[in-house]
Amino acid sequence: MHRALPAVARPPMAVLFRCATRTEVVFLTSLPAGGYIVAANHISHFDPVIISCRFPRYIDWIAMDALFRGPAATRLFDWLRAIPVSRDGSDRSALRVAHTRLAKNRVVGIFPEAGIRAGPGSVLEGAPMWPGVAALSVLAGKPVVPCVILGSDRLYRPRAWLERPPVWLAFGQPVWPAHAVDRRTARNSVQEGLARAFLDLKEHLLLTYHLQPGDLPTTPQARKGEGRNASSRVPAP
Repeated sequence: MHRALPAVARPPMAVLFRCATRTEVVFLTSLPAGGYIVAANHISHFDPVIISCRFPRYIDWIAMDALFRGPAATRLFDWLRAIPVSRDGSDRSALRVAHTRLAKNRVVGIFPEAGIRAGPGSVLEGAPMWPGVAALSVLAGKPVVPCVILGSDRLYRPRAWLERPPVWLAFGQPVWPAHAVDRRTARNSVQEGLARAFLDLKEHLLLTYHLQPGDLPTTPQARKGEGRNASSRVPAP
């Protein structure tokens, strides 16, 4: 059951989100072989499922330890091969587990914003990210594949599940850890390369699909408010 659940759960989730969204996926280059890290911006709770369903390999996501509360939730996320990490990123055990998975040529997924972010707090606007991503890349000697997702935040509006909103995904060039004199220089190199990649991928999606300001990420609260405001505008019979 532990090994079978990801394979069993993925197909129905893929069907659900294919029916609920119109997802465009762009791979700007071929993916590396062996183990590597997928690092994505984070705009909704639906992101890990949407990304996983459209990615050719299974992703072991690093997830906030708050999701592992209670024996049932802990067992479920363990079966899904998720890796718990503390919100402040101070827990080194997550990096050790992720390093072991990478050594076994698995794919590890990370949201380096350490939470859902939009606007100035997002890596899409140049905000700083969790340094653990670069540290893990250098420690494991594995590349980071950057990913930008746009549009999934619209799914916070219940009506959107019937409207099939567009979602855009872009995967960019792998950022490899540099052969540097010291680890700090290597980590900074990965951090800077990943920061540039997020901005470039966002720009690529904006230009390729002619996206408008309303297509850009906003907070879950704002998206839910859009749904309430739309309902309030419906004329009385």
